[in-house]
Amino acid sequence: MAAMTRLLIVSDIHGALGKAKRLEDVSRDVTVVAGDIAECGSVEEAVEILETLASQGGELVWVPGNCDSPKLLEAEAPGVNVHGRAASVEGLVFAGAGGSIYTPFNTPFEYDDATLEKLVSQALSQAPEGSPVVLVVHTPPHSSGLDRVAGGEYVGSRALRRILAAEAGRLLLLATGHIHESWGVASVEGVAAVNPGPLNAGRYALAEYDPEAGVLRVRLAKLSG
Repeated sequence: MAAMTRLLIVSDIHGALGKAKRLEDVSRDVTVVAGDIAECGSVEEAVEILETLASQGGELVWVPGNCDSPKLLEAEAPGVNVHGRAASVEGLVFAGAGGSIYTPFNTPFEYDDATLEKLVSQALSQAPEGSPVVLVVHTPPHSSGLDRVAGGEYVGSRALRRILAAEAGRLLLLATGHIHESWGVASVEGVAAVNPGPLNAGRYALAEYDPEAGVLRVRLAKLSG
């Protein structure tokens, strides 16, 4: 009997090492980090947080966010970086893209929507056919309910939404973040998607996948206090 796989999904940590340490008692097989690990682009800070999460047990999969330095991709960091690539971990395939499409804030790791499309497509091209894929992309898809800023505007990626529509049959889950006020679970083009909300505010998500039943359960959670 295939074992159930448990995912702890976090995003937008923004240097909150204390919050990361408080996840120690959360049982999981894989920790998925959907970007914005450091507060202001510090590679050392991001690596320390990744090391903390890796030390808590299970595997670690991550992408950087727009507030992380692109130099993080070249650093000696624990876990599996899936920016523009795919990797098999605990019976699932993870593929992703870090950074984000352009923002008004001139953060360290930004690019246009065409680049995001290229990165995600490149990652998915490495994923074996027939394997369930967890997509880890810091930027949420456009008009998904996971990308609505406080003023009401939807600011997600149109290219990512097109990819979800085209690849829905092979995608198990999209883990995203970036828009702090739009945490939630949604179905986008038939794909389960979660923005766990910012860990620096204590928010995270949990997912359980039963491969025999083909059932995925996703729920939001928050640290107490």
